[in-house]
Amino acid sequence: MDGFKNIEIKNFRGIDHLKIDDVSRVNVFLGQNSSGKSTVLEAISLLTGMSNPDSPLNMNRLRTRNLFSPFKDLYYLFYNMDIKTPSNLSAEQFDGDLRDLRLQLTYVFDEQAARQESAQNGAQPVSETKTFFNTLCLDFDIVSASGKRSYQSSMTANQEGIISNRKPAADYLEKNASVYLTADLWGINLASQLSELFKRKQKSVVLQRLFHFDRRIVDIDILQDDIYIEFENLPEKLPLRMTGDGLRRYLNIVAASANPTTNIILIDEIDNGLHYSAYKKLWEAIFALATTTNKQVFVTTHSKETLSRLNQMLEESPAYQQELRLYTLEKTKLKGFQAYKYTYEGLSGACENDIEIRSIVM
Repeated sequence: MDGFKNIEIKNFRGIDHLKIDDVSRVNVFLGQNSSGKSTVLEAISLLTGMSNPDSPLNMNRLRTRNLFSPFKDLYYLFYNMDIKTPSNLSAEQFDGDLRDLRLQLTYVFDEQAARQESAQNGAQPVSETKTFFNTLCLDFDIVSASGKRSYQSSMTANQEGIISNRKPAADYLEKNASVYLTADLWGINLASQLSELFKRKQKSVVLQRLFHFDRRIVDIDILQDDIYIEFENLPEKLPLRMTGDGLRRYLNIVAASANPTTNIILIDEIDNGLHYSAYKKLWEAIFALATTTNKQVFVTTHSKETLSRLNQMLEESPAYQQELRLYTLEKTKLKGFQAYKYTYEGLSGACENDIEIRSIVM
């Protein structure tokens, strides 16, 4: 399996230090509000987008649901907004390679921006006044059996905070590709995802999962960049937007899980928008598709019903039991941020004995 085996986060968002060990194929993060669940997904997203200088801003857009995320929002990447202390994200991959990413705000003289500003003001000298840290650097290392390779990508903003220069990492080819599904699915182009699957003759896979979700579904089509669902006994196909949030949520997750162009799926608040009766069907789809397409899945939830339905599904499908890891994230008084790990046996025991594992008060 491709993907990550261990993950470590330092000085990123609201997390000062957190280690997550023994990651598996499907990983579920539990915890109270502001326990760092979404931050862990964002850290993994950045670890798969190190060479793209736009990755941090794109991630902020998903968090704020704002198409325009200004450069100053990058300050929120750092623990307690301490921009003098770099954020550090690292991971061990299943193939043995290690990756280490450092995010740092600094100042870099942007000659291109300075020339443009001088030309607009009618001035001859080329200069730039240092008023703020204007550059985010993504320095990262890949350590493998063949040695250590170092790279850098960066983005620079001008005096108005508009991105004036982007430098992707040179001579680096990323082998991991992730997709991030937010709680409200903002930011994903579902029609594009489905078009890619249909082009690769994977429509039957999608239909099989849709039929499992709702046996009235007969077909799915993309017409004029819109998604239509055919139900039996209806005179015409319905636009997906008219069928309810639950089906759309389910279809987004299925499409992302089936898409062969990605190998890491990040799903925030998996239960959002779904009726509890659909939870078990969704877990079945995730495990089945992740196994057949060799993907790694990271999920957040705080729903007890979701965990109960996950346990039911695994009881009926023992082949998937060893593919699960659950982590309860907690900021403790004595040890700081901790990730308490459970396997299927821990989940089963908690459900059987009504033991609370979504939060551990220390």
